Amino acid sequence: MKDNPTHAFENLDFASLPVTGDTIVFGHEIMLADNFDAPLDERDVSRFMLSPYPFKLNFNVAMICTRGLIHVRLNLIEYKLQKNDVLIALPGSIGECLAFSDDYQMAIMVYPEDLQFDGGDTALALTFRKFINRQPVLHLTGKELEEALTLYRLMRNKFCQPVNRFTHEALDCYLRLLCLNGYQWLMNHNEELEKQETNDRKHFIFSRFISLVQKYYATERKIGFYADKMCLTPKYLSIAIHEASGRYAGEWIKDYVILEAKVLLRSRRYTAQQVGDMLNFPNASFFGKYFKAATGCTPKAYMKL
Repeated sequence: MKDNPTHAFENLDFASLPVTGDTIVFGHEIMLADNFDAPLDERDVSRFMLSPYPFKLNFNVAMICTRGLIHVRLNLIEYKLQKNDVLIALPGSIGECLAFSDDYQMAIMVYPEDLQFDGGDTALALTFRKFINRQPVLHLTGKELEEALTLYRLMRNKFCQPVNRFTHEALDCYLRLLCLNGYQWLMNHNEELEKQETNDRKHFIFSRFISLVQKYYATERKIGFYADKMCLTPKYLSIAIHEASGRYAGEWIKDYVILEAKVLLRSRRYTAQQVGDMLNFPNASFFGKYFKAATGCTPKAYMKL
């Protein structure tokens, strides 16, 4: 396994994604990238994926692993993608790519947050988001993978053809088919996941807790807040979370706060004091001590790494 290169691509605004040999961007709507037809090249796909620092997505990402192993961390939870695995990350997710095998092979599809294909079905869209927040990695059958890659390649071929009156509509249809297939995969896996969680209360509590932390961590750092939301005592919640994940509830909350702080600091768009304000710390001194206790360096020092 290879570790992250220190020169990785860090600014993941959709409009500024790299356009290299195997990366294609259509306007500001869709980006496709893969390393199917070339040896591993850190200048191309891995430059997008392998940042040594946490990065926050402002778009949807679907990544298909067809060979090798890709080790990632998404919203503080680690996943290992192998052949036939698909990872789906939603806007607002914070990702870290930890390592990859020498023979890894993957395709990435990126599209904006407002580009959804649920036919206006709000219930379906909510089910989709709920499932992805709980289980962002799916394992496809051989036939499911083959169909997904066929649609992906059709989209790439259309990208490479001269633009005509119907190019946008054709791409829209391919992407719609791919997304609808994805919804069906999710529905199939969702039924299995709900059965597992019904039979395992502690993992159900952990799943619910993580969803709440992802929503409120910027403003709420006390365990009591989350326990009240879940109608549990703080002590029971912390014990249940520890038994389900090996870590206490307070550790998860703290790590989400620190992860967001790292992303904001590394963006270099804000001062350390502004980041502390954005994360609702009472003052810059309190934020500095909180951050240093967790990372071993001050916010200003982290910005210079």
